[in-house]
Amino acid sequence: MTRVAQKANPGERQRNSDCDATSANRGVPYTMRLTNGRTVYIDIPAEMTVSDPGGELAFTPAGVRLLDRVRALTMDTPARPSPAYLATVREALGWSQAQLARRIGKSQHAVARWEQGLTRPGDDSVEKLSAIIRQAAAGGVILRPAK
Repeated sequence: MTRVAQKANPGERQRNSDCDATSANRGVPYTMRLTNGRTVYIDIPAEMTVSDPGGELAFTPAGVRLLDRVRALTMDTPARPSPAYLATVREALGWSQAQLARRIGKSQHAVARWEQGLTRPGDDSVEKLSAIIRQAAAGGVILRPAK
């Protein structure tokens, strides 16, 4: 389980006793700066991190995928979302293509075509997707590592 907490003010300091990465049952604390200037604090599961040859924190492919999902949920929805963005947001929400399609009033086939890059969602669909993401973020987001 990965907890995501957004800081409204990039200059604000995060105080959290869970930031101690020395405990075996806790994640590795990591902060990520978003393109809109916000900062996101993430507890990354220790099994998704490694040390590079220089001793710096590095991520396994699963860790990179987790960070992609966090970034997709916490950034502003692009006016013309890419196929990868659409798939990443859907996966981060834990939904199938059919579940996302129902929530935005489209067919599963339409969502599949967006994710394949064959067509693009219209403005109304992008607006609905953005509202879904805002609602999820307002309620708090818990991402579970992909199986």
